Amino acid sequence: MKAISISLIFSIILILCLDKADAQDQQVYPVFNHVFLSVRNMDSSVKFYTKAFDLKVTDRFTQLVITQADTAFKRDVNVVFLKFPGQDFVFELAERADKNDTTRPGNLFQHVGVEVKDITIAVERVINAGGKITIPIRRIRTNSRLEIKQAFMKGPDGEAIELTEIISGRY
Repeated sequence: MKAISISLIFSIILILCLDKADAQDQQVYPVFNHVFLSVRNMDSSVKFYTKAFDLKVTDRFTQLVITQADTAFKRDVNVVFLKFPGQDFVFELAERADKNDTTRPGNLFQHVGVEVKDITIAVERVINAGGKITIPIRRIRTNSRLEIKQAFMKGPDGEAIELTEIISGRY
């Protein structure tokens, strides 16, 4: 009788653990993925945000390969992804190409990123809700580990929204 009870308890625990693992694998979409800030000096910004908020650098890349309408081109960038330990939301910093640009303040909010499962469906949904396409769907590959499909949209007040479908890698 005792062996049956222990076996039954073990079976229940195993089933509960498997159910929990399945739930973790089934991420709900869409999800807020990142916020993007334009900065004047990457080193000082990374130092500030890691020291002030205990954010951790999870990725750095210096080049994008952008494919749109069967044309590919490279763009040099200086981008850093930061995260709070144990969280998926990304704080994305990108250093301006022109550090002497005085027409815009430093740390300028650029857009909110929304991760979606199917970018084509998401773009249609945003358009049907009244949004406008500013950059059509294109493919982006970093020189580190991330590859995505991306489109930029405008919300009702002109706010920039990046829709992202992750092909490989992680933010």
